[in-house]
Amino acid sequence: MEIPAFIYVYKGKQYNVFISKRFQRNIYYRFRKDGFYVSCPRLTSRLTITQGLDKFAGKLIAQFEKRNGNYSFSENYIYILGERYELSQFHLENDKDVLDFLIEKAKVVFFNLVRKNEEIMGIKNPYKIKIKNTGSQFGSNSKQTHTLSFQFNLIHYSEEIIESVVIHELAHDFYRNHQEGFYEVVYKYCPKYKEIQKKLKKGIHK
Repeated sequence: MEIPAFIYVYKGKQYNVFISKRFQRNIYYRFRKDGFYVSCPRLTSRLTITQGLDKFAGKLIAQFEKRNGNYSFSENYIYILGERYELSQFHLENDKDVLDFLIEKAKVVFFNLVRKNEEIMGIKNPYKIKIKNTGSQFGSNSKQTHTLSFQFNLIHYSEEIIESVVIHELAHDFYRNHQEGFYEVVYKYCPKYKEIQKKLKKGIHK
């Protein structure tokens, strides 16, 4: 088991810092679930590494949480359907409570939006719906199991943004891949799809 070089404190929370010193010119910072990983030149001082963490820690943690669907209870707020709420009003005790709360919200929202758009798009065989809390794709459509899978952290975005992902995946009922004709279906039912997707990719909640 790798032993951390030291403990770094960010916003009152302690994080392990693992250091790998090599024959290289630059310092590289990464964040994983168990702490910060730093790759740096052999003569790099702890002070220099700490100064880099002071600069990049917040961004690295935010990127990790967005990518993996982990949301820190210490932030004291969450976004639901594009709106920001204080965590205190939901009486949640820890990170697991936050995760469970968001997943349950996501289940209801996705169920309603999938059923609504299946009817609009003329899809007769209702899809099974699965909410995921890992992975990089916002959504997927399994022909084999007739299942739509969605990232639970989409619940942070407005209903319009979520619906654009739902329509994209339902369009695969007509075209399995992104071949000619696929996006005609998408734009037919979501005319602002390109504009909405830009918001999603930039992390703009509404």
